[in-house]
Amino acid sequence: MDVTEILIGITEIAIALAGFTGVVVAFGSRREGSWHPGDRLRLGFLLEASLTAAGFALLGLLLVSTELNQATAWVLCSALWPIFMAISLATSRKALKENQDTHGDVDRIANKVTVAVFLIAVVLQAINAVHWQQFWPFLFALTTNLAGAAMQFTRLIRSAFHV
Repeated sequence: MDVTEILIGITEIAIALAGFTGVVVAFGSRREGSWHPGDRLRLGFLLEASLTAAGFALLGLLLVSTELNQATAWVLCSALWPIFMAISLATSRKALKENQDTHGDVDRIANKVTVAVFLIAVVLQAINAVHWQQFWPFLFALTTNLAGAAMQFTRLIRSAFHV
């Protein structure tokens, strides 16, 4: 499969996940008239993860469509993604801590697994930017974002139908 097709597919999936949040909002807003703080937090994580995947996939598309060789495009993408994710993980950690302190509805095991997977992706990006200069580590990073968005989507849907 062509790299361009893969990146376009990731962008489409990411936008679909972000778009389906409207359905989640409709379900969630009907339940008891308001959103639980944990659900608002998950919605933010869902949108950030899906839009991060879309944005970085589009950046990859932009770079491979220029005069740059693909190795340089993957170095740039793999150098920028972990910087963005480090900021994202730091702000997410703060938001999770605040939610946990006031509401206690944070799934600690799922959060630890998620952070571990994202940290592995960050390390792979650093190695890729310096040594490998390949597409697959960047694809792993984008897939990690999509998986995170899908996980949040699933939790929101489950919460919307929780009795």
